Amino acid sequence: MLKQLVLCAAVVAGSVQLAAAQDVTLRAAHIESTDSATHRAYERFATLVDEKTEGAVAVEVFPAGQLGGLRDLYEGIKLGSVDLTSSGPDYTANLAPVMVVAALYYSYDDADHADRALDGAFGDRLSEALAREAGMRVLAWGELGFRSVFNTERAIETVDDFKGLKIRVPEAQLHILPMKALGASPTPIPYAEVYTAMQTGIVDGAEGTPAVVKQQRFDEVSDYYSLTRHLYNPIHLVISARTFDALTEDQQAAVTEAAREAFTEQRREARADNEAALEALRSQDGIAVNEPEREAMRSAVEGTWAELIEPLGEEGQELLQLLLDARQPKS
Repeated sequence: MLKQLVLCAAVVAGSVQLAAAQDVTLRAAHIESTDSATHRAYERFATLVDEKTEGAVAVEVFPAGQLGGLRDLYEGIKLGSVDLTSSGPDYTANLAPVMVVAALYYSYDDADHADRALDGAFGDRLSEALAREAGMRVLAWGELGFRSVFNTERAIETVDDFKGLKIRVPEAQLHILPMKALGASPTPIPYAEVYTAMQTGIVDGAEGTPAVVKQQRFDEVSDYYSLTRHLYNPIHLVISARTFDALTEDQQAAVTEAAREAFTEQRREARADNEAALEALRSQDGIAVNEPEREAMRSAVEGTWAELIEPLGEEGQELLQLLLDARQPKS
C-alpha cells in the first residue's frame, strides 16, 4: 500500500505546487464506512469547495480505507500522495504527543462542553501543535461520539463490575492506563478482530459509540451495552501544510470555510446517528442497555491524567486547563 502511495506522490505534489497558476485536485481519504456521518461530511466538503472556488479546486474522496489504514494515510500526507485525512486525536498523539490531552477518559462532560473546547482556544492550540510537530493543520473538528463498553459477561453498573473483564483497547497507554484504573484487564488486539475475538472468548468485550455497535454488528456478539460514556471521540480533518501553503489565499479561505461548514453538520449528524442507534439497541432483544453510575468511574480514572500528560510539561498542563475551563459557558 505504501508503494502505491509513493508512486503517485510526485504527480500529486507537483499539481498542488502549481495551485496558484492552475486548477488543482485534492485527494481526501478516510477509513470510515460510506454510510457514516463522516463520509457524508467529506462529500459535503467536496461540494462546498467546488462551489466556493468556482471549480478551481476539486476534492476527490477515497472512503472506507481505499488508500489504506490510518498509518498509510498519514504517511501519504508526509509523502504528498494524500492531501487530507481524518482520525481521532488518540491517533495523532503518535505524531504530536500533546494531542493526548484531547483523548483523556472522562475529560468531557457532554457534547456542549466538547463543542466549546474544540471550537475555542483548546482546539486552536492543538492545531498549532499538530502544524508545528507534524506538518499538517486542523481544518475542522467533527466527532464519532461518546464510547461505551459492550461485553458478554455482565452489565456494568459500578466500578466494581469492571473487575477482571477483558476489554479490547487500542495499543496505547491513554487507553490501557484508565482501563486498568477501572479494574478491567485491557487487551490490545486489532480492531478488525474484535468480532471474532468476542465470539471465541479472547476478549469479553470492547468499547464504541452506539452507531459503531450497530454498523459493525457488535450487538450480535454482545449481551450487554453499558453507557459508561468514558471517552468522547472527536475527529479532526487535517490537511498537509505543504498542500495548504501551495493554495492561493482565496483558495485557503474557501477550503477552510468549507471544512468548518461540512464538519459542523457532521457533528449534528453523528449525534443523530448515535441517538437512533441507541434507540434501536434499547428496543431489540438479545442485548441489555443500562445506565451505570459514572461519577465513581470518573474519579477512578482522573488520577491517570497526570501520568499521561506529565511528559508534555507545561504545555500539557495548560492544554488540560483550557479543556477543563470550557466546561461551563462564559457569562
